[in-house]
Amino acid sequence: MIVTISRVYGAGAQAVSRKLAEQLGYRLVDEELPVVVASRLGTSADVVQTLAERPRGFGERVLEQLGGGVPEAAQPPADDPQPGEMRRAIEDAVREEATTGDVIIVGRMASAILAGRPDLLRVFVYAPQAWRIAHVVESLHVDEAAARAEIARIDEARRTYAREGYRVTWGEPRNYDLVLDSSRFGVAGSADVIAAAVRAAGG
Repeated sequence: MIVTISRVYGAGAQAVSRKLAEQLGYRLVDEELPVVVASRLGTSADVVQTLAERPRGFGERVLEQLGGGVPEAAQPPADDPQPGEMRRAIEDAVREEATTGDVIIVGRMASAILAGRPDLLRVFVYAPQAWRIAHVVESLHVDEAAARAEIARIDEARRTYAREGYRVTWGEPRNYDLVLDSSRFGVAGSADVIAAAVRAAGG
């Protein structure tokens, strides 16, 4: 079984995914995926992460749709991969990771990339805004204003990436098999719920 974990920022999905991997004995693919993609593109994992979470400007989006270049002022540094090139490298890496089965893949639009597979369980983890802010404040030791701004920035980048790259609505329940509020169940409880769904689906 392949489990994809999509999530809003600050919902504790990484901790849930780690606990789930322990319970099921599945391989967890999370922070190492940008490293794999970076190796393929000849850049750094930090660059991959930054480009994946950087909302693109209007001019950049229009010119990409027209098949043209990106305006110089909007371009990443010359040595950095372009958005389309990076997206294709991420897709290749996700598909490769899925070939072995019994794997949990966090983020990277894996739910859309692998859509249609009969052995796929697509999970979306969310939590109320106030809970997420408190979680980010505690985890990163920042104030509420900084936490709120980071949540808004990353959520918008993920929403835009899903819409423009895959024409899907990020967080829309019909795009997932299980939508879970981590604030209600906690880390261990959320992992238990997902593990039960995996087993019910034949994993």
